Amino acid sequence: MRMRTRGFTLIELLVALAILAIISAIAVPIYTEYSVRTQRTNAEKDLMLCAQSMERLASQTFTYAGHINGGDTGVVTANVCVPTTTVYSIAVTVANANTFTIRATPIAGTIVASNGMLETDASGAQRWDRDHNGTFDAADMGWAH
Repeated sequence: MRMRTRGFTLIELLVALAILAIISAIAVPIYTEYSVRTQRTNAEKDLMLCAQSMERLASQTFTYAGHINGGDTGVVTANVCVPTTTVYSIAVTVANANTFTIRATPIAGTIVASNGMLETDASGAQRWDRDHNGTFDAADMGWAH
């Protein structure tokens, strides 16, 4: 007696495809959010390392000014720090004798493009533009995720 081998029916294939679609619809947004948080945390780390470096330079020169290619502001240079983030641009936006501000701006076209700017300053204040309006207000204090 011969046994017939049976393949999958069309309904079984459609059910499997529907299950795969549901799992994908749940998993992709979760993975994307995880990736955004990871990149933001990396930028926060870079900001802290650059701020520490600005403090070290100021302890030698008694000013925060003049450390960005001889100027006060601009994209951080290797003498200040070497950021590891590839999706944020790290720049000193304010530097004078008494204070500095370093900002991480999301690069257009990256996964964090709509995630808002991050910033820290000489006082240790941390700001994140959560509402993506281009300014830092009272709701934007701290980097809490």
